[in-house]
Amino acid sequence: MRSIRWTTSEAVWIEEIDDDHKEIFAGLAQFQKILCDSGPVTELRKTLKSMAATIDGHFEHEERLMRASRYSSLRWHQGLHRAARRNLEQLTPAIERGDREAGDALVEYLMNWLRDHTRVADRMMASHLRNQCLSVGKLVFRVGTKAADACTWVDSTGKTFDPLAETKRL
Repeated sequence: MRSIRWTTSEAVWIEEIDDDHKEIFAGLAQFQKILCDSGPVTELRKTLKSMAATIDGHFEHEERLMRASRYSSLRWHQGLHRAARRNLEQLTPAIERGDREAGDALVEYLMNWLRDHTRVADRMMASHLRNQCLSVGKLVFRVGTKAADACTWVDSTGKTFDPLAETKRL
């Protein structure tokens, strides 16, 4: 049995997304533990349902962030999510009937899929989101007839600055 736990190897360096990933890894580890311990089918079903809901909620969360930021690879990323959902949906009926081999297949699939997905697709998305945050609203320009040195300049955090001093430093 391979250990299933989130590590910084899967980090995308956006706290809310990393927290979701940690929850998914924990749910998968719990599911695997019940399988290995030959836990009751009712507990297996309950854990599977919870894990599936967590995964689905996370995918919806990521897709909202990608749409809001106009992520150019949204369709590709959604396709990866659809593939994971499809595999989960295909194995669920057998697992709900108590088929532990189907449970093992799901654990193996999700473990590999999550590691690959977080390390490539999610890091690409997170990089885009971080860059989007850096580039949005750094400066607020107000059009007027006053000279630059006669205006009060404010950045997106409300902190005042002198644009002429900034250009002299460059």
